[in-house]
Amino acid sequence: MSGIAGTTAKDKKIVNKILNRIQHRGPKSTWVEEGEKATIGCCLLSSEETAKERVFTKEGNGISVLDGHLYHEDNLHLEAAFLILENYRKFGKKFASYLDGDFAFAIDDRNDLILGRDYIGSHPLYYGFNNNELYFSSEAKGLVGIVKEIEELEPGHLFSLKDGVLPYSTFFESVPSFKTPQDAAKILKELLEKAVKRNMSDGFVDGALLSGGLDSSIIAYTASKYQNPIKTFTIGVSQNGDLPRATEMAEFIGSSHYWKIFDKQKIENILPKAIYHLESFEESCVHGAVAHYLTAKFAREKGANCLLCGEGADELLGGYHELKQAESNQEMDNFFDDLMSNAYRTGLQRLDRSFSAHGIEYRTPFLDRRVVNFCNQIPNEWKIYGPEKIEKWILRKTYEHDLPNNIVNRRKEPFANGSGVSDIIKDISQQKVSEFERRPSTFQNLDVDWEFTSPAEFYYYRLFKEFFPDKSYERLVTRWNPLLN
Repeated sequence: MSGIAGTTAKDKKIVNKILNRIQHRGPKSTWVEEGEKATIGCCLLSSEETAKERVFTKEGNGISVLDGHLYHEDNLHLEAAFLILENYRKFGKKFASYLDGDFAFAIDDRNDLILGRDYIGSHPLYYGFNNNELYFSSEAKGLVGIVKEIEELEPGHLFSLKDGVLPYSTFFESVPSFKTPQDAAKILKELLEKAVKRNMSDGFVDGALLSGGLDSSIIAYTASKYQNPIKTFTIGVSQNGDLPRATEMAEFIGSSHYWKIFDKQKIENILPKAIYHLESFEESCVHGAVAHYLTAKFAREKGANCLLCGEGADELLGGYHELKQAESNQEMDNFFDDLMSNAYRTGLQRLDRSFSAHGIEYRTPFLDRRVVNFCNQIPNEWKIYGPEKIEKWILRKTYEHDLPNNIVNRRKEPFANGSGVSDIIKDISQQKVSEFERRPSTFQNLDVDWEFTSPAEFYYYRLFKEFFPDKSYERLVTRWNPLLN
């Protein structure tokens, strides 16, 4: 994970300006190089300093930079940027279909500039034009005041100066066959174990986010097999909610557990910063981002550089209670498609910006390509199960003999709710919004292409506009739960 930027204007000064705005993504060092078509640069994390070809390379007249990770069989590829350039030269634009990992990249070679993003959209990439020159950045804030009309490169797409935006197909390996839930659970556990192991294969993972919920508990439990004791981190606003469950889970796996309680004043102080880094004002996304921002801040203070997390399980295995409203299998298929196709502007954006704000690398084993492919083959009725409509039932089944019962059977709760952060932020927002502004007619009749759901969301919008005044930036914002659109 790093920050990447560039421009066809071939101006190192402007590239350094963009990189300076996103320096938090890679606070250790920066690299800028002029190519045939563009000037390209990146900023590096501590974990990338000892394997720089994971992030950038220059071979002859070709340059490539990468934000993310590539994998080769069971290991993380330590020369990923070199691999991208080499394969582009061999296979042309088709090479992107065969990349295994989570990534955003830029290539300057063969008299063309190529931008690319993985099919899930785990890492962001934005671009725009000014005076016919292209500018791009890992975060939208890098382009404020440089381009007025900003675009986000969609997941599973390339951008070429010669050919424009191009979708690419993604290669999926065949998955093991299964007939029963027991078979599926066994395979799912094997794939998750392999995913965690290869995410840890370079030795840089030094901890895991642990809320005490099912997903983070599974990742921490599995990681503890390969690193014991592993560090785990939890935050809250009281001794209730997530903290007791996280503590119980930490004791169960024998982790070196760190926790912290934040008060209302500290949460109020970081709210504008969290929105600035998040680049969104959608209410649920803001609440989740603040909780993650506080966790990442705390973990960084404790020396963490690279953390595992459980992001992706809800989208793949039915963690949203709204899925229970589906009236047919086809409708539920549509719901799952909506969740995955919107994740890059909701849950993954929240995760990326919150951890990147503190220079922490995050890794998401549930979004391993093999895991994703297998989860897509699991029947919906094993995800939302039985008359009680138990969410993520197959995942609970997978770990029913490995984790404490009250962890396995804990009802899904958003991280911001479990930590108690959501209620605090709502209270803060109510105090910031005047009586006039709380009237629905005030914030529902603005010249904004957005339907505000609450006065709190209107307040987040006001904060957002202080940092991102151009209208095209607010059009990047998407409702956190696409099922409610």
